[in-house]
Amino acid sequence: MNLLTRLNKVTAKTLFHTESLGSYFEPLIQRVKPAWRAHWFRAQVLSVKPLRDDVLQLELAPQKSWPQAKAGQHVLLTVELNGRLMTRPFSISSSPEQHHAQYPKTRVIRLTIKHNANGAFTSGLSRHITAGCYVNLSAPQGDFVLGESVVDLPETPLWFVAAGSGITPFMAMLHQLALSIERSVLQSLSPIQLIYFAKAGEHLYVDELTALAQQIPQLSVKMLVRKNGDSLAAALQECPAASQVLICGPGKFKQDVDCQLDAINHPPQHRQAEYFQAPVLPQTDNGHQHIQLTQRGKQTQLILATNDTLLNGLELQGITANFGCRIGVCHQCQCVKKTGVVRNLRTGELSQQGEQLIQLCISQAVTPLELEL
Repeated sequence: MNLLTRLNKVTAKTLFHTESLGSYFEPLIQRVKPAWRAHWFRAQVLSVKPLRDDVLQLELAPQKSWPQAKAGQHVLLTVELNGRLMTRPFSISSSPEQHHAQYPKTRVIRLTIKHNANGAFTSGLSRHITAGCYVNLSAPQGDFVLGESVVDLPETPLWFVAAGSGITPFMAMLHQLALSIERSVLQSLSPIQLIYFAKAGEHLYVDELTALAQQIPQLSVKMLVRKNGDSLAAALQECPAASQVLICGPGKFKQDVDCQLDAINHPPQHRQAEYFQAPVLPQTDNGHQHIQLTQRGKQTQLILATNDTLLNGLELQGITANFGCRIGVCHQCQCVKKTGVVRNLRTGELSQQGEQLIQLCISQAVTPLELEL
C-alpha cells in the first residue's frame, strides 16, 4: 500500500468514519452521476437470458482494471433500480478466462441469478437490465476456490455437492479445469464427483454439464431429485475420508451434508462450503434496549427489540437507513456506534464499549446504544 493510499484511509477513518475519502463523498458525486460508487468497477451488460421463469443469466464485460477472479469466487452486483442503488452477492458461473466469442479481447463474466417475484432486487432485474446498459461490480471475493491439491496432489478425489442454484461456482471450476486440460496445464487430475440436487426439471446447465463430462474424463455427474427417492445418505456413502468436499447450496442443505459426512467419519477439515442466507437471530427474552440515534445532527430516542437487527428495528420505527444486501456482505448499512455493545450475528462476537464502525443489518443491541447515521 503506497503512502497516498494509506493517508487516504487514515484520514477517512479518523475524520469521517468511512473506509476512504471516495466513500465519504459518494452521496455528493451520485447527485451528478447516480450510478457512481467508490471502489467499484463498471461493467457493460452484454446479454440477458432467461434460463427458466425464475432464473436469469447475465453476461457482463467488466472494465479492464477489474481484477482477475478465481474459479468459485463471487462478486457484489450493484444495479440502479427505481432510482436507488441496490447490491446483492452472486457467484460467477463462468471460467475466469472466458472471453467474448465475437470480441476475443473482451473479458466476460457470467452471473446466474435466481429471482424471487417478491424480492426487492432480483424481481426488478429483468425489467431494468438490458444489453448495453452498465452496472457496478465489486472486486472478486471469497475463499471458495480449488486448492493447490488439484495440481500438486492429483490422487486426492474431489466431491462437488450442490443444491439448486448452488451449482454456479462449480460451473466456473469445471470450465477452468476443462480449459487447463485443453491447454495441457494439467497432465493428470483427481476423480471428480458432482452431486447435484434440484427439483424435478429444475437442474441448471444440463447440456453444459454433459459437454463438460466429455471434456473432463475424470468427471462423473449425478443429477438427483429427492422426491424421486434420491437421498444425500446414498449419494455420499462412498465419499472417501481423504477426499476434498466442496458444498454449495442453502444453509439447511449444507447442514444436512455435514451431518451425512460426519456419519461416515469424513473429516471436517477436508470440507469447504459457500452459501448465502440472512443470519439466524438467536432467541432472547424479548427485551428492549434504549437507543440514542443521531441523524443529520438531529437526536432521536428510540426503544428497539433486542431480538431483532438494528436495521429492522430502525425501519420499524420509521427511520430510513442505507442498506444493500441485508446479510452483512456489501457494507452499505455501515454506521458509527458511539457507545454501547452490539452482537455481530454472523460471528457471534460482542463489540467493544467504545466508538467503532458496525453494520446495522447484522448487529443486535446488547446494551443501550448511541448510534450515528
